[in-house]
Amino acid sequence: MPTPREPLVYDVTVEAMFSRALKGRLSPRLKARVKEEGIDLDAKLKPSYPREVWLRTMRLVVEDLYSGVPEERAWFELGERMVDSFSETLMGPAIVGVLKLLGPKRALGRMSQTFQYANNYMQSKLEELGPGRFRLWVNEVGISPHFIAGTVSATLRTSGTANPRVEIAGFDGHQCTYAISF
Repeated sequence: MPTPREPLVYDVTVEAMFSRALKGRLSPRLKARVKEEGIDLDAKLKPSYPREVWLRTMRLVVEDLYSGVPEERAWFELGERMVDSFSETLMGPAIVGVLKLLGPKRALGRMSQTFQYANNYMQSKLEELGPGRFRLWVNEVGISPHFIAGTVSATLRTSGTANPRVEIAGFDGHQCTYAISF
């Protein structure tokens, strides 16, 4: 019987979050706590990290940097910030250029591929409901479905949509369905 593979988050995701999106925002105390959880931000990043390490460090970030912000809003903003920061990574300008060429509908259609650049466990399915209306299902959203909603919203903005709406239509603690319109 094959062993299920360990869910991993890739270094490009960790870099986009900690070295780009949160650059200059981490206190020495928060960096130390992140290191205690398994990500040493002062060392060369590992090629990947266990999903649980990633989720624990993201929880620390939200608790520390978004204290006083409603939790749903904090996760959404963190998701947006991460996608926006990808433009600063080595591959970022090329990815941003492709998203602009694709436009919002085709960018949404490539979400599964986008997730595969970030980790080895997320999958998605997209259903077009009408002009500018979609349903996106994601199999595993981690701690908060609002984080992924923020990443989808920022992806749509990057691909040329001025005011995307990404709302949670259903969430069971792991998988989430989003109602998207633009």
